[in-house]
Amino acid sequence: MSQPLHAFTNRTALQALPCAARLQEVQLDGVWRGSDWHGGRMQQTWPSGHAALDAELPGGGWPGNALVQIQQAPHTHAEWALLLPALAAQACQHNGQLVLVAPPYLPFAPALQAAGIAPQRLCCVQAPDRLAQELAWACEQALHCRDVLAVLAWLPQLTLPAQRRLQLAAASQGRPMWLWQDLQAGQHSSPAALRLRLERAPQAGAANGLQVQILKRRGPCLDHPVQLSLAHWAWMPVLQAQAGRHARQSEEAALLMQGRAMSHALGAAPVMVD
Repeated sequence: MSQPLHAFTNRTALQALPCAARLQEVQLDGVWRGSDWHGGRMQQTWPSGHAALDAELPGGGWPGNALVQIQQAPHTHAEWALLLPALAAQACQHNGQLVLVAPPYLPFAPALQAAGIAPQRLCCVQAPDRLAQELAWACEQALHCRDVLAVLAWLPQLTLPAQRRLQLAAASQGRPMWLWQDLQAGQHSSPAALRLRLERAPQAGAANGLQVQILKRRGPCLDHPVQLSLAHWAWMPVLQAQAGRHARQSEEAALLMQGRAMSHALGAAPVMVD
């Protein structure tokens, strides 16, 4: 049988407290307060690796248990430059696969290897003839898999109910999912906990820069975009991987030439007959 309220609290004394004191008095798990938007007390976060972006994200990083919707213009292709620092850091600390659903291009494995992500930890779902709902089902199943670290999906045509299921799966399983869509997706509502819009920086000499507009977050609105410099993460792993590949090719070529020279020398040597 339920007990009346006065059996647990003194209503008169509670009403006499100031409003701020009453808010401090009531700390309920699962209840979010607007003043705690940057504390991250109630959510797990992944540091993005970009200090300017972490300063504006709730909890100081990517939500580690939610759906993140990212909109970008055609030919922007800032996926790996934006996410590589966080994914590489988490891959070094935790086991699990990174599931890529319908990526527009296959990732450059040597660059990921140079950043700290082994190619064998990638699982690509390539299904050009599949419907968006079928690919969404694959994302949902991946989020429920204990061997999955995170999910990245490129699904421009995804219904609102499908997005709700993905948000629920990410929250219940404690895994993040990044949903990449075009700019037209901004015209519709989304259950994603975080929504961003990416554009290349228009300033002269900032070809490797990126503007990140936070469209939705748990906290106050942000009127100005966040400016990121992606020169390091966008190019250094690629250059290092290419340099390593060229070095290995040179070593293999040298060994091959050495083997051919030795074979030629042995073939040209006179045969002694007793």
